[in-house]
Amino acid sequence: MRTLHLLFAAFCVVANAAHAVSNISATQSEVMNKLLATYAESAKVEFKEQNGRGAVSDKPFSAEVGRKFFLARRTWQSHDYTCSGCHTNDPTKVGRHIETKKAIDPLAPSKNAERFTNFEKVETNFKKHCLDLYERDCTAYEKGNFISYLMSVK
Repeated sequence: MRTLHLLFAAFCVVANAAHAVSNISATQSEVMNKLLATYAESAKVEFKEQNGRGAVSDKPFSAEVGRKFFLARRTWQSHDYTCSGCHTNDPTKVGRHIETKKAIDPLAPSKNAERFTNFEKVETNFKKHCLDLYERDCTAYEKGNFISYLMSVK
């Protein structure tokens, strides 16, 4: 029964996210929905493996939790790091790489038709950026919340 409830919750998250984002391309929507479904399944496994402890959850993904994750600051080696440090507090705006100062296209898929069109590229970027910011891969729950947040940004 619990598995059925979690599957239904994952479906609702994907359906609501797809409905909420009408100004992204079909490819972006397809890839982002695939990501959300994959992360929902992985989050259940992570939660079960951790016995409910750690940075994982069996709750549905939340755009608000994703926004907080995006804005969260981490101090490491006397420097402050955050996703928004390069991508700005507004993911619809052009960002700037913190070291190279090169422009970074908007992170929000509603403003960048290239963002979230390749599943493997998204996973590669998560791995790279999570290692840079947190010295670990992000959990599926963190990734799902982050994607939910970006899908909600207009």
